[in-house]
Amino acid sequence: MPAATPPEPLLPVPAVAAPAVAQPAPPAPADPTRQAAALEAARLLDTARAQVEGYNYLAARQLAHRILTQPGVVEFDPTWMAAAELINRINTVFMSSETPSPERQAYSIKAGDSLSRIALGLETSVGALQRINGLDPTSPIIYPGAVLYSLKAAWSIRVVKSRFVLLLMNGPELYRLYHIGIGRANKTPAGNFLITSKVIHPAWTPPGKSFPYGHPENPLGTHWLGLSPTGDTDPTLRGFGIHGTWEPDSIGSATSEGCVRMLNEQVGELFDFIPEPGRGTPVQVVIED
Repeated sequence: MPAATPPEPLLPVPAVAAPAVAQPAPPAPADPTRQAAALEAARLLDTARAQVEGYNYLAARQLAHRILTQPGVVEFDPTWMAAAELINRINTVFMSSETPSPERQAYSIKAGDSLSRIALGLETSVGALQRINGLDPTSPIIYPGAVLYSLKAAWSIRVVKSRFVLLLMNGPELYRLYHIGIGRANKTPAGNFLITSKVIHPAWTPPGKSFPYGHPENPLGTHWLGLSPTGDTDPTLRGFGIHGTWEPDSIGSATSEGCVRMLNEQVGELFDFIPEPGRGTPVQVVIED
């Protein structure tokens, strides 16, 4: 019997290297300039809040406006919004009391004056005079020799649809920020407009219909500020406005027929401080995406 052939020796299996696992890149070193700017903004915000608690409203407002333009602070970021809300709180005091402010002006009532006549001369509204001076809105009675206060301001409005905010500006400075609702399916047009009408307790008149104030199908809330296109804006963009709402949960969403909607109490405040159309410089409204 022939001898068995010895098996061939097994060749060594080459080792297979484990696949390389990508290591996360080390975090980028913090930008010391940005860090310093953030710390400074936070410091200013804390200081401004402390000034408000001490009723030093003007000092607090100046600090809050500094924060809005602080290096590293981006419009609508959390720090910017915190400063804007502080400005809201401060200017609400100026808009509803006789608390001194640079924009406040005094008027001594004369014989034969009326609130509407005074409002016309001061380029304001009866509602604003009543709010600031704590007057009874149901009574037109005023007394010669008494002093009324009003706000002398260069009002304009900026609506930023993507942020669901309406900014009331006094010249270049933010005065009030309001949260809003806008039109669904991009129905709220961008462009330049003027406020050309003001209506308390508005009726809603869609094509072929009319719903009085308070009707369940009237969505306009308590006040209406009518808009008309101006400049290069499409002149056919009419029928739009800023109004209140009976659906407060719709604020912050795109659910209207195209108008800008606000909480009723807030549109009432805005309404009062917008001068009557045709009396003085018209208030411009810029709506942007």
